[in-house]
Amino acid sequence: QPARPTHHGYTRVDDGSIVLSPADQATLDGMLLERLLAKRAREFAKADELRQKLRSAGVIIDDGANTYRVVPPEPPKPPQPARPTHHGYTRVDDGSVVLSPADQATLDGMLLDRVLAKRERAWERSDELRQKLREAGVSVNDGESTYSLKPPAPPKPPKQSQPARPTH
Repeated sequence: QPARPTHHGYTRVDDGSIVLSPADQATLDGMLLERLLAKRAREFAKADELRQKLRSAGVIIDDGANTYRVVPPEPPKPPQPARPTHHGYTRVDDGSVVLSPADQATLDGMLLDRVLAKRERAWERSDELRQKLREAGVSVNDGESTYSLKPPAPPKPPKQSQPARPTH
């Protein structure tokens, strides 16, 4: 069985502007060696995981040239904007349709989901929500950011059954 290597064989090729403490350099050397051994053992998932950990720490590896560079860490990504909590639509009907607080919350949620779908250019989802709102008696005017509720249609009277026609 061949002797276990004691050094990773990679050479640092950056300008040295980022100085590593002896402890950090030892950790880096250990990770590079561990990655080399994982590759030799054909444990590629482990080697890839180590490469990713090194990359997140600002170490770029070039396996073809057996070199590495230490680069400044990437600045943190700005936080994602919080999801809006209001849809921005105003009710403009006569108020004859009264909604329970639960129904109003459902309506507000659907309007908000539709606004978000439109912002994300998810037109199919936006159209589906508009259709559901329409079926629930809600008319939406996007140009004016308004909505109105239509009173439910009165129930249709049952059809009168017609007397059977005599057959001759």
